[in-house]
Amino acid sequence: MQKKLDKGAACFSQMAETYQNYANSIQESKDFNPVSYMSSHDTELFFSRFKDYTMQQNAANALLLSPGAVQVYYGDEIGRNIGPYADDFHQGTRSDMVWDLSKDKQALLKHWQTLGQFRDRHPAVGAGEHKVIDNDNAYVFSRELDQDKVIVAYFGK
Repeated sequence: MQKKLDKGAACFSQMAETYQNYANSIQESKDFNPVSYMSSHDTELFFSRFKDYTMQQNAANALLLSPGAVQVYYGDEIGRNIGPYADDFHQGTRSDMVWDLSKDKQALLKHWQTLGQFRDRHPAVGAGEHKVIDNDNAYVFSRELDQDKVIVAYFGK
């Protein structure tokens, strides 16, 4: 999923095929649950590749609206960059957490919190049946699980 988020961060509608495949897999096999992430200590940090808060926010949208489980690696929610040991790939991704937050980092954190709370309140986001809703002007889909239903519409930039 990590590299797929590149496309999703550039244009959310690029997640359509991935979302459908993940949702189908979950519905077809109740024992299957994909875990998606954008960064980890064994991969590149998403922010260190783009160094762009808008891309990080868009990637948060793509990740936190993904079917299945999601994993947030520490610092993704604030745009943490690779640490002082960048010459050692694994140590650079294990740098200290940034606690002194700039306005950009604070705004990004608030965005992640809002999305995370929405996901927490709506189990359909992660486990619901995924249906694309035809619309010429937007990428629109719904997810439904028992009595919980969400509709997401993306109109582009």
